Amino acid sequence: MKFNSLHSTIGLCSAAVLTGRSERTWRRRVNEGLTGGVGEVGGPLLVPVEAVRPLLAVALQDDEVEMLVRADQGDALAQAEIGALFAMNALQAAGQNDLAPHAKGGCVAPAFHFLAQAAEQHKADAMHWQGMLHAAGLGKGDGKALAMMWIAKAAAHGHQIAQRQLAALVPGGSLSG
Repeated sequence: MKFNSLHSTIGLCSAAVLTGRSERTWRRRVNEGLTGGVGEVGGPLLVPVEAVRPLLAVALQDDEVEMLVRADQGDALAQAEIGALFAMNALQAAGQNDLAPHAKGGCVAPAFHFLAQAAEQHKADAMHWQGMLHAAGLGKGDGKALAMMWIAKAAAHGHQIAQRQLAALVPGGSLSG
């Protein structure tokens, strides 16, 4: 069965993070019938991806929309991949002194949102991406310390690039020993 983005939905929280609009705004828009959103009695309020898509800082292809839906449903690999997609765009924009990470919903907030969820499920690639975002100064708090923490966590979970980055910081260039 072929994926159809026209009938795909994501949760209220994801819609808010992706667009920079509040959950309250999305709830109001769904309740007023402005988005075609749905909710089940006692269940979560869902927002159609097509209502969110024009507000994204990254233009998603249909296969990426499918990945976004899986990420919203808790698929760790999809969370890591969609987080990496937004992270790459945020890093590119930051490197160009572009305002794109903050335009529309931005790239940074969605990147951290999905990467954090994937990291909780022990996805080393998500940990490494978080480290790279912090190293670029795109996170909150002490970017250098948080970058080191996330890169070290990724290395501890077997991420080869993170292991090499960490080894370069250790006297003698080797972590074994």
